[in-house]
Amino acid sequence: MEVYGTKPKRFTKEWWEYFWDYYKIHTIATAIIIIFIGITISECAHRINYDLQIDYISENQISDEAVNALTSLIEQNIDDITENGKPEAYVTYLDMGEHGDPQYTQAMFTKYSVEMGYTESFVFLVSEKYADQLSEEGIFEEASTWTSIPSYNGYCVSLEDCEILKEIGIDTSDLYVGVLKI
Repeated sequence: MEVYGTKPKRFTKEWWEYFWDYYKIHTIATAIIIIFIGITISECAHRINYDLQIDYISENQISDEAVNALTSLIEQNIDDITENGKPEAYVTYLDMGEHGDPQYTQAMFTKYSVEMGYTESFVFLVSEKYADQLSEEGIFEEASTWTSIPSYNGYCVSLEDCEILKEIGIDTSDLYVGVLKI
């Protein structure tokens, strides 16, 4: 039997050189896998579970400051359902207006399609166009089951007179609220 070399005594300088020469790829691959597993576990452990998620779908643009102010406003007025020590809300803002860039418009429509298919949102702030469209698709609960305020189309309530939203910079002239049908 032919011998290609001798295996040095473990954990000596020669052994580490031998190990690195023969197991370099295995060592690097194992280290990368362990790093990815660690990152995945960390992401799962620190994932935020929101108490309330709201979708804002409109052709009217609003600023990031208005979205942040809306999020803060919601957090001040909801309960800590997840019992993590503080109420947390998330607002998904979908700017569905056509602003000249067809790629951006297509990206928003794609995001809208995905959001409607896999939404975890319970409340929707929508323009009249999307109030009608989502009501026809059966997304919204009938307004009479969750409010006594007269509804726009049987499913959504107009926010035209909502002073709180106006104060934070949101145009309410074409804004409605609807609740997801469960």
